Amino acid sequence: MWLIKGGVYKALVVVIILLGVMSASALGQARRLGPVDEIYGGIEVSPEGVIVIALRVTRKTNEGRAAVKLIYSDVIRLALWRRSGGAFAPEASDQAAQAVSTALTRLRQQYRAQPDHIYLIGSSLLGSDHSADLVPAIRDSTGLTLTFLDDLDEVQLRIAGAVPKIGRDGAAVIDSRNTSMLLHVSGMGAQGGYELLKYSQSSGPVIDYVTMSVPQGAVGYANEIIQALGRNSNLYTFTRQIKISGATSFRQALRKEVESKPGLAHRKHAFLTGDLAWAMVTLLYPQDRRPFVPITYGAITQFAETMARSPRELVFRDLSFIRGRRQRENVEQEFEAIKSTYTPQQLIAGAEILKAAAQELKWQEKKIMFARFGHLGCILSYVRLKTGN
Repeated sequence: MWLIKGGVYKALVVVIILLGVMSASALGQARRLGPVDEIYGGIEVSPEGVIVIALRVTRKTNEGRAAVKLIYSDVIRLALWRRSGGAFAPEASDQAAQAVSTALTRLRQQYRAQPDHIYLIGSSLLGSDHSADLVPAIRDSTGLTLTFLDDLDEVQLRIAGAVPKIGRDGAAVIDSRNTSMLLHVSGMGAQGGYELLKYSQSSGPVIDYVTMSVPQGAVGYANEIIQALGRNSNLYTFTRQIKISGATSFRQALRKEVESKPGLAHRKHAFLTGDLAWAMVTLLYPQDRRPFVPITYGAITQFAETMARSPRELVFRDLSFIRGRRQRENVEQEFEAIKSTYTPQQLIAGAEILKAAAQELKWQEKKIMFARFGHLGCILSYVRLKTGN
């Protein structure tokens, strides 16, 4: 079993999820700061796009921890990350640099974050084959150096930022992280793992992390099928081959991870994050805007079947049943974001990957939750760690 000792990340055990305390008024505007308030900013370049957050840290004058509140978050989605063939588009680095510059300007001007209070990281899911000029493009545009996380650190940060510390199993209050696993599925790969509380007579409780990473995502899988069939193949032929393939490469890689880390399949609860999960839940349940949306194994398999049969049925569905105008407009914007992020082939491939994950991780009888704000988990935990909170 691949166990990652807490080390510097032991502090993550005290990271408390902030998603439930976001207020609509705080998201859109900065407030006047008190004398003990500090603003910290975080920017993450990831497969989802450029994720930006601002935190207000109120330092206590008396004993105790500082109060931390998320006051702003946004995702600047980048439609040009990769071509259908999987390679980075020539414009990708410039677009990413422009998005980082936009995020940096907002943090500095609107939220008054000081330069030494702003952190910039890159997701390991961008891969070692990320565009060679990505780092220099961002440095030339902003003066900041993009530091890439490795898989192990990123999974730990995601767990701390997306999985609540305390949960319920019926009427019982439980340590949610000690009974749950997390799976983050994006167009460029999947990450996951869980927190493991170990006890030692000499040192007391110790937090370890069991982590996994599968490099194939919807983009790579779709490209694999397209290359096998030829560029001129139609959507029907593509879908038929997807069903025949059944995400074999992804399944084999995930199965190998589960064999060496059986706890991935034995945890009672699963938290699902990533832009593929976001696309699925948005398309299936557009009216459900809760921070944590319960989903079932059957819903995941049905999503794969519907996408294979008629992707337009979901992607172009009529949203007039959502009565609130503002909510309907927000959902319509998310539908457009899904269509600009994924091609039809990539969505079909991604749905098959989600089904394969549910089967290999034995989710048939498990409680599965989509963490709507899980995409903030990594940068949120990273900045909180830097602030000592």
